[in-house]
Amino acid sequence: MEDIQAITEGKIIAKRWKVVEKLGEGGMGAVFKVRDITRFQTYAAMKVEGDVSDGGVLKLEAHVLKALAPLPFCARLLDAGDRKTYCFMVMTLLGKDLMAHKREANIPKLCEQTTLRLAMATLFAIKQIHEVGFTHRDIKPGNCVTGVSGSDAKNIYLIDYGMVRQFTAKRENGAVALRKARSGEQLFRGTPRYCSMNVHNRKEQGRVDDLWSWLYMLIELHCGLPWRRLTDEKEIMQAKSICPMDTLLKGCPKEFANIHKYLETLEYKSRPDYFGLWSECFSGFKRVRGSFFGRFEWELNNGGGEDMFTALSISEKRAPNDFKVATKMQMAKKIWPYADSAHFKKKILNL
Repeated sequence: MEDIQAITEGKIIAKRWKVVEKLGEGGMGAVFKVRDITRFQTYAAMKVEGDVSDGGVLKLEAHVLKALAPLPFCARLLDAGDRKTYCFMVMTLLGKDLMAHKREANIPKLCEQTTLRLAMATLFAIKQIHEVGFTHRDIKPGNCVTGVSGSDAKNIYLIDYGMVRQFTAKRENGAVALRKARSGEQLFRGTPRYCSMNVHNRKEQGRVDDLWSWLYMLIELHCGLPWRRLTDEKEIMQAKSICPMDTLLKGCPKEFANIHKYLETLEYKSRPDYFGLWSECFSGFKRVRGSFFGRFEWELNNGGGEDMFTALSISEKRAPNDFKVATKMQMAKKIWPYADSAHFKKKILNL
């Protein structure tokens, strides 16, 4: 009888995925690095869960990945299936999370350039899941990971969809509409350090609540949240409720003040102005003379960075008399989606 403990190095799942190593383990299951034996040197991540019911977290994650499939720059669902005692999902193999990068490089405080670049990259990842009708409900550094190598190591992916909730619903005529916020006390979903006051107050979460978590996450990565040493939810809630904006944002990029003020104007049904939020971050990025080809601080000892160029500009179609090399900004927009304002202006979900 198969169970998760029987999944060891060398085991082949679904006649395709050969287990290379275990990457992590939790209460409900485990994550493995696997190799696709049908394709040369192709690796992926396989999540395994002991819950084989239709209400399992893994099946919810697979559902969200399927919804994200038409959008660019998202993790991909490669395979999924059931066994007698577990279900599995195979997805894009991604890199380390943001807090792991920060800790391993022993960086007490991220510089403004890195923080503002991460702000744009993580905002893009959050917008993607919102555009397919889901709130994530657990935005935090541990759920934001980099790509594995090359230019993709400077892209950020949002993972762990176990707490998502769909905020859209189909009407009888087939039109997609905004789900009405549930009244009454809701179950707590999220992480106390990063969740919004709405979550502490047990209210329904909307897109704005993901963005409060996004801002708190950025503050924590940059210089630390005032309540970072607290662990009790009620104590954290109290600290948030009495913390003035100036105290919260002390030492942060000055653009965060406008973001904070804007988030205060939003409610459950609001569609956030992603372009406006990106513009604040990009304005700060320009203020500190940031470069999209620069290195994240944890990459400083790994090579690559400012002198990295690609062959993309060579293959572009140009007018007969146009021999200009593509500017760095043009190249950056082709490589990293968060460098291009068009992605933030685009409305995929008109709600």
